[in-house]
Amino acid sequence: RQVSALYDGVQVGRNLRAEAGIPSNAKADFPIKPTISGVDKEIPTLARLLGAETVETIRLEMPVGTIVGISKMGEVGIRVASRDRDAERERLDKEIAKTEAELHTVQGKLKNKSFVERAPAAVVEEHRQRLRDFSAQLVKMKQARAVLN
Repeated sequence: RQVSALYDGVQVGRNLRAEAGIPSNAKADFPIKPTISGVDKEIPTLARLLGAETVETIRLEMPVGTIVGISKMGEVGIRVASRDRDAERERLDKEIAKTEAELHTVQGKLKNKSFVERAPAAVVEEHRQRLRDFSAQLVKMKQARAVLN
């Protein structure tokens, strides 16, 4: 279970790097708020797998300017440098607008009684799943945007 949790934490960290637009060859700082034991012993491995400048475990709140993701290991964050904050705000604003537009489109289809009645059940369920996914993405992006403020 511990290995699975560490693997999940690395995956979340890599996804955060991609969301923040930080190239994989650039070193980044990753604060981790673990919910499992043994993470401290695995910091060198985590640093190598994440391509991190530093990996540090924290006990209280994540530092300001940190984008956070949740994994089986606990909270994983990536610090966005102050010079990148404006660019990150702009990128998040664009992503939020795009996701809101997609969410609105899916909501429109699902509110259309004709679509729901005529479309195959699998297609309707797919649209319902997309609605849930877009809503979850929107919440995460708005939280990340709030952290940058």
